[in-house]
Amino acid sequence: MVTKKYVTYIIIAFATIIAIGLIGSVSPQRTSGDFDVYYSASHNYLAKSPIYIPHGGIEEFKYLPLFALFFLSLTIFGKIPALYLWSILNILLLYFMFYFLYKLKQISFDSFKDFLIIFFLFAVTGRYIFANIKIGQVNIILCFFLVLTMYFEINKKYLWAALALALSLMIKLSPSLFLGYFIMRRRFKLAGYTILLTLAFLLLPAIYSGFGLNLKYLQEWAGLLKSSPAVLFYSVKNYSLLAFWSWLFVVRHEPYFILDYHLITKGLTPGVYYAWAVSCFTLFSLFFYDNLFKKDKKQEIVYLDYACLFVCAVLFNPLSYLNTLTLLIIPYFFILRYLFYLKLPKIWAKAAIVLVVISFILPMVYNKFFFSDIKQFYDSLIFRLPMLTAILVYLCLLCIKLSLQLKREPVPHRPI
Repeated sequence: MVTKKYVTYIIIAFATIIAIGLIGSVSPQRTSGDFDVYYSASHNYLAKSPIYIPHGGIEEFKYLPLFALFFLSLTIFGKIPALYLWSILNILLLYFMFYFLYKLKQISFDSFKDFLIIFFLFAVTGRYIFANIKIGQVNIILCFFLVLTMYFEINKKYLWAALALALSLMIKLSPSLFLGYFIMRRRFKLAGYTILLTLAFLLLPAIYSGFGLNLKYLQEWAGLLKSSPAVLFYSVKNYSLLAFWSWLFVVRHEPYFILDYHLITKGLTPGVYYAWAVSCFTLFSLFFYDNLFKKDKKQEIVYLDYACLFVCAVLFNPLSYLNTLTLLIIPYFFILRYLFYLKLPKIWAKAAIVLVVISFILPMVYNKFFFSDIKQFYDSLIFRLPMLTAILVYLCLLCIKLSLQLKREPVPHRPI
């Protein structure tokens, strides 16, 4: 039997191998549209030049000015050293997420089950993590801030939770789902702190740029988001619900090859937005409706709520590409942990296992290698298999949550 000490050594060795592999995947020649954009935008910000420059929706800086101000710390280095420093920072924050999960007593690093959880976790999410590191994306940092938010909220440190959540909102707007969740759970103090800190972070860059230029940047940022061309949502590489409804209502009716979506001149129809809004509302309500009626819940269910928020952040985001699925690290972690440690009813456990296995297989077959001819592969792109993966993870979390809600509490023995 493997002792606890050796399990810890195995986990450290495995994590080291993963880190080396991630650093080895970094290549300036293969980086485009993400780190390059951050780096050049920060240089422009340093010179107080325009940073929100339209490029037809591609290779545009779409983050708030505070992100550009933060990234200035890397612009003092050359581009290649900065890229490696950025990648190392992402890897460190990836591992720090597990430290906070350890602090929450969700993993111990000394049980062979914990090693299996980590091994399977990287097996199902490794592709997304490598994609994130390879192009220098920001989703690992976003995920880290959201884990911090969860950690501080569970420990009732609402100001710190609000700080982490407000910082995540400086990167993307999808974490606003967490704010809605906190309001449903009557965490009004946390929600209030988040709003105040978000406003403060919007104004903070004015210390460097001046109030007038900062206000101009904010206006240009909002204008750039509003002007996102429809072809971004027609792309087969966009795995959001909005992209799916765009295909259903618009793209499939156009006489173009599936990879020629950029030739479509028709804009998004009202039906696309309506279907997107209804589907997002339905998925969110189905999972979180109980928060309206229960102020206090089992801690196991609270963790599942958090896990589902990460899934919703993937599905509801209008621009969800493969690296965005990095956020599935946390949902998969809790699914695997509950399957290994909780004694779920057999029917629910089997359903969850089947969903996890299928969600693992789908991204694997999303490759030309598994198709007899290239046409079949191109035809399969319309199904957006990574989006289906996220939906299967959602359904798996829902199965586990229902099993815990339906699980009867043991009746205490009463002496006669």
